[in-house]
Amino acid sequence: MDSRPPQDSDKLARVRRLSWWVRLFCLLGAVALVLAPALLWSQPEWLESVARTSWVSKSAPLQLDAGSRFWGWLGSCLPSAVLLFALWQIWSLFGYYRRGEIFKAGPATHLRRLGAALMVNAVAQPMSTTLGVLALTMGNPPGQRQLMLGLGFEHFTSFGFGLAVLVIGIVMQEAARVAQENAEFV
Repeated sequence: MDSRPPQDSDKLARVRRLSWWVRLFCLLGAVALVLAPALLWSQPEWLESVARTSWVSKSAPLQLDAGSRFWGWLGSCLPSAVLLFALWQIWSLFGYYRRGEIFKAGPATHLRRLGAALMVNAVAQPMSTTLGVLALTMGNPPGQRQLMLGLGFEHFTSFGFGLAVLVIGIVMQEAARVAQENAEFV
Protein backbone atom coordinates (compact mmCIF):
# COMPACT_ATOMS: atom_id res chain seq x y z
CA MET A 1 0.00 0.00 0.00
CA ASP A 2 1.27 3.47 -0.91
CA SER A 3 1.79 5.59 2.22
CA ARG A 4 2.02 8.87 0.31
CA PRO A 5 -0.74 11.47 0.45
CA PRO A 6 -3.11 11.29 -2.57
CA GLN A 7 -1.82 14.58 -4.05
CA ASP A 8 1.76 13.22 -4.00
CA SER A 9 0.62 10.06 -5.77
CA ASP A 10 -1.19 12.21 -8.37
CA LYS A 11 1.98 14.24 -8.93
CA LEU A 12 4.09 11.12 -9.28
CA ALA A 13 1.56 9.67 -11.74
CA ARG A 14 1.82 12.90 -13.75
CA VAL A 15 5.63 12.69 -13.74
CA ARG A 16 5.41 9.10 -14.95
CA ARG A 17 3.02 10.07 -17.74
CA LEU A 18 5.18 13.01 -18.83
CA SER A 19 8.26 10.78 -18.68
CA TRP A 20 6.65 8.41 -21.13
CA TRP A 21 6.10 11.31 -23.58
CA VAL A 22 9.65 12.61 -23.16
CA ARG A 23 11.04 9.16 -23.87
CA LEU A 24 8.86 8.90 -26.99
CA PHE A 25 10.23 12.28 -28.10
CA CYS A 26 13.76 10.91 -27.57
CA LEU A 27 13.03 7.96 -29.85
CA LEU A 28 11.61 10.19 -32.56
CA GLY A 29 14.52 12.59 -32.18
CA ALA A 30 17.03 9.75 -32.51
CA VAL A 31 15.38 8.57 -35.72
CA ALA A 32 15.46 12.12 -37.11
CA LEU A 33 19.13 12.55 -36.14
CA VAL A 34 20.04 9.43 -38.08
CA LEU A 35 17.80 9.96 -41.11
CA ALA A 36 17.99 13.73 -41.75
CA PRO A 37 21.75 14.00 -42.40
CA ALA A 38 21.69 10.82 -44.51
CA LEU A 39 18.84 12.20 -46.60
CA LEU A 40 20.48 15.62 -46.97
CA TRP A 41 23.86 14.27 -48.06
CA SER A 42 22.33 11.67 -50.41
CA GLN A 43 20.35 14.20 -52.46
CA PRO A 44 22.65 16.51 -54.44
CA GLU A 45 19.97 19.05 -55.37
CA TRP A 46 18.78 19.52 -51.79
CA LEU A 47 22.37 19.59 -50.54
CA GLU A 48 23.34 22.26 -53.07
CA SER A 49 20.35 24.38 -52.06
CA VAL A 50 21.25 24.14 -48.36
CA ALA A 51 24.95 24.74 -49.01
CA ARG A 52 24.35 27.82 -51.15
CA THR A 53 21.79 29.24 -48.74
CA SER A 54 23.68 28.63 -45.51
CA TRP A 55 27.33 27.74 -46.04
CA VAL A 56 29.02 29.06 -49.20
CA SER A 57 28.68 31.92 -51.63
CA LYS A 58 26.25 31.50 -54.49
CA SER A 59 29.08 31.57 -57.05
CA ALA A 60 31.36 29.02 -55.37
CA PRO A 61 31.74 25.81 -57.36
CA LEU A 62 30.64 22.77 -55.37
CA GLN A 63 31.71 19.18 -55.78
CA LEU A 64 28.55 17.11 -55.39
CA ASP A 65 30.03 13.76 -56.40
CA ALA A 66 29.46 10.71 -54.22
CA GLY A 67 32.89 10.93 -52.56
CA SER A 68 32.47 14.58 -51.54
CA ARG A 69 28.99 13.90 -50.25
CA PHE A 70 30.24 10.88 -48.30
CA TRP A 71 32.95 12.92 -46.56
CA GLY A 72 30.45 15.69 -45.86
CA TRP A 73 28.00 13.19 -44.40
CA LEU A 74 30.78 11.72 -42.27
CA GLY A 75 31.50 15.21 -40.90
CA SER A 76 27.82 15.64 -40.10
CA CYS A 77 27.92 12.45 -38.05
CA LEU A 78 29.95 14.24 -35.37
CA PRO A 79 27.12 16.43 -33.97
CA SER A 80 24.61 13.66 -34.65
CA ALA A 81 26.61 11.31 -32.45
CA VAL A 82 26.87 13.93 -29.70
CA LEU A 83 23.14 14.63 -29.86
CA LEU A 84 22.32 10.91 -29.88
CA PHE A 85 24.36 10.61 -26.70
CA ALA A 86 22.43 13.58 -25.25
CA LEU A 87 19.11 11.94 -26.16
CA TRP A 88 20.29 8.70 -24.52
CA GLN A 89 20.98 10.67 -21.34
CA ILE A 90 17.49 12.21 -21.45
CA TRP A 91 15.98 8.77 -22.13
CA SER A 92 17.82 7.30 -19.14
CA LEU A 93 17.04 10.27 -16.88
CA PHE A 94 13.33 10.03 -17.57
CA GLY A 95 13.48 6.28 -17.07
CA TYR A 96 14.47 7.02 -13.49
CA TYR A 97 11.71 9.62 -13.19
CA ARG A 98 9.18 7.17 -14.60
CA ARG A 99 10.10 4.74 -11.83
CA GLY A 100 9.69 7.52 -9.27
CA GLU A 101 13.42 7.73 -8.55
CA ILE A 102 14.07 11.46 -8.32
CA PHE A 103 16.76 12.08 -5.68
CA LYS A 104 19.10 9.24 -6.59
CA ALA A 105 22.64 9.22 -7.94
CA GLY A 106 21.53 7.91 -11.37
CA PRO A 107 19.44 10.91 -12.45
CA ALA A 108 22.20 13.29 -11.31
CA THR A 109 24.75 11.37 -13.40
CA HIS A 110 22.55 11.60 -16.49
CA LEU A 111 22.00 15.32 -15.94
CA ARG A 112 25.75 15.89 -15.73
CA ARG A 113 26.34 13.86 -18.88
CA LEU A 114 23.55 15.71 -20.69
CA GLY A 115 25.11 19.04 -19.73
CA ALA A 116 28.51 17.90 -20.96
CA ALA A 117 26.98 16.67 -24.24
CA LEU A 118 25.31 20.04 -24.85
CA MET A 119 28.62 21.78 -24.24
CA VAL A 120 30.41 19.43 -26.67
CA ASN A 121 27.63 20.01 -29.20
CA ALA A 122 28.44 23.72 -29.13
CA VAL A 123 31.82 22.82 -30.63
CA ALA A 124 30.67 19.87 -32.79
CA GLN A 125 28.07 21.87 -34.75
CA PRO A 126 30.40 24.52 -36.21
CA MET A 127 33.11 21.89 -36.75
CA SER A 128 30.63 19.79 -38.73
CA THR A 129 29.72 22.73 -40.95
CA THR A 130 33.41 23.42 -41.55
CA LEU A 131 34.00 19.79 -42.51
CA GLY A 132 30.96 19.85 -44.82
CA VAL A 133 32.17 22.96 -46.66
CA LEU A 134 35.65 21.44 -46.96
CA ALA A 135 34.17 18.24 -48.40
CA LEU A 136 32.14 20.17 -50.97
CA THR A 137 34.99 22.46 -52.10
CA MET A 138 38.15 20.37 -51.62
CA GLY A 139 37.97 19.14 -55.21
CA ASN A 140 37.89 22.69 -56.56
CA PRO A 141 41.01 24.13 -58.20
CA PRO A 142 43.36 26.13 -55.95
CA GLY A 143 41.90 29.52 -55.14
CA GLN A 144 38.33 28.25 -55.35
CA ARG A 145 38.34 26.09 -52.22
CA GLN A 146 36.53 27.45 -49.22
CA LEU A 147 36.99 27.18 -45.51
CA MET A 148 34.19 28.30 -43.24
CA LEU A 149 34.26 28.55 -39.51
CA GLY A 150 31.31 30.25 -37.91
CA LEU A 151 30.18 30.58 -34.36
CA GLY A 152 26.67 31.80 -33.81
CA PHE A 153 24.51 32.73 -30.90
CA GLU A 154 23.02 29.22 -30.92
CA HIS A 155 26.46 27.73 -30.19
CA PHE A 156 26.99 29.98 -27.20
CA THR A 157 23.44 29.24 -26.08
CA SER A 158 24.05 25.49 -26.31
CA PHE A 159 27.28 25.84 -24.35
CA GLY A 160 25.64 28.01 -21.66
CA PHE A 161 22.61 25.76 -21.37
CA GLY A 162 24.88 22.72 -21.17
CA LEU A 163 26.92 24.37 -18.44
CA ALA A 164 23.74 25.15 -16.49
CA VAL A 165 22.50 21.54 -16.81
CA LEU A 166 25.93 20.25 -15.76
CA VAL A 167 25.84 22.40 -12.62
CA ILE A 168 22.26 21.31 -11.87
CA GLY A 169 23.46 17.70 -12.18
CA ILE A 170 26.25 18.38 -9.69
CA VAL A 171 23.75 20.00 -7.29
CA MET A 172 21.36 17.05 -7.75
CA GLN A 173 24.20 14.65 -7.01
CA GLU A 174 24.79 16.44 -3.71
CA ALA A 175 21.04 16.40 -2.99
CA ALA A 176 20.96 12.65 -3.66
CA ARG A 177 23.86 12.15 -1.27
CA VAL A 178 22.09 14.15 1.45
CA ALA A 179 18.82 12.27 0.83
CA GLN A 180 20.69 8.96 1.14
CA GLU A 181 22.32 10.12 4.38
CA ASN A 182 18.95 11.18 5.78
CA ALA A 183 17.38 7.87 4.78
CA GLU A 184 20.07 6.01 6.69
CA PHE A 185 19.17 7.87 9.92
CA VAL A 186 15.61 6.60 9.89
